Amino acid sequence: MPLAARRLVLVGGLCVPVGLFAGPYVFGLQLLAVAGVVAIAVAFSYGHRRSWFSHWTWLTAAAGVLWVLATVAYWLSIMAVVDGSSAPSGLSNVVFYVGLASLLVMVAGVIAAVISRAVARRRASATLE
Repeated sequence: MPLAARRLVLVGGLCVPVGLFAGPYVFGLQLLAVAGVVAIAVAFSYGHRRSWFSHWTWLTAAAGVLWVLATVAYWLSIMAVVDGSSAPSGLSNVVFYVGLASLLVMVAGVIAAVISRAVARRRASATLE
């Protein structure tokens, strides 16, 4: 694993527990946990023996950013209803499903990157023998 990916796993691994412990009290710390999961997913989607940001890494990062934005939009729509400043709308459902879909794309990108990395390493070791 490249050094940058190891550092990203370390930072994401530290963000997740901080966000989980303090998240019920402050929304920003809930986002810290989500961003930590995104950072770990991006780190695990690195490419093998090429530039670190492979196609899978870009896909995972983009889906992760969309997931964070959907989380913020979902929270804002719920807070608007709770504060009574707006009536319940269908926007919160749409944002929720957009966030869920981007989470699933992020997970699929990580799984695809791990599989492609394993296949590339097997091919490289087969040519060496």
